[in-house]
Amino acid sequence: MQHRLALFFDFDNTLTDGDLLDQLIEAYSPNEAWRDWEHAWATGHLAARECLRLQVENMRVSRATLFEHLAHVRIDPVFPTIVEWARAHQVPVNIVSDSFLPLITQVLGANGIEGMRIFANDLAFVAPDRLVPGFPYCDPAFERSANAKARHLAAFRGHRIVFAGDGHSDLDAALAADVVFAKATLARELDERGVSFYPFETLDPVLAFLETMSAAMAEPVPTKP
Repeated sequence: MQHRLALFFDFDNTLTDGDLLDQLIEAYSPNEAWRDWEHAWATGHLAARECLRLQVENMRVSRATLFEHLAHVRIDPVFPTIVEWARAHQVPVNIVSDSFLPLITQVLGANGIEGMRIFANDLAFVAPDRLVPGFPYCDPAFERSANAKARHLAAFRGHRIVFAGDGHSDLDAALAADVVFAKATLARELDERGVSFYPFETLDPVLAFLETMSAAMAEPVPTKP
């Protein structure tokens, strides 16, 4: 049995209450064009990278205003406990997200979490209120996501990979994981494929699962004679 674990979490609507990026796009878009792009992506007519590029470049908000907004965003209160558990057991914790690194870092910092390994898209601020996205992990083979999340899991193949997510962009990562916690769109898509998963709404079931693993991880791994 593999006792080494690696934890991967989506960000929006997994660590946050609702899809934070969608909320920001809606709040700071000067028109409703973002809805058309979102629909085109959801129906497979627009790649995720292009959808996000159009939506973000359409936004009008200063860095100061955006970060002030993010300072008030709260994450699932169980997540800090999961991070503490992982550090105590030397288990790596990773965030894989189609959102943007400065936004995620700002929210985590506002919730007292620093030093987290985050695989996300890039974002630059240009004066006075324009945003320019970048996509360092985009792979045309993974059009459902602008960040090829499953590729980040590949480096942990010697581990038992636990993934938690909620959306269409999480499917490839979920299919690459050993243990999956899913809700919303991801749960429906996995159910349609007959793939087993643990349902969740808050991160309490993830913490409960990890606590059951503590004893197993403490056992010595048998070696071949």
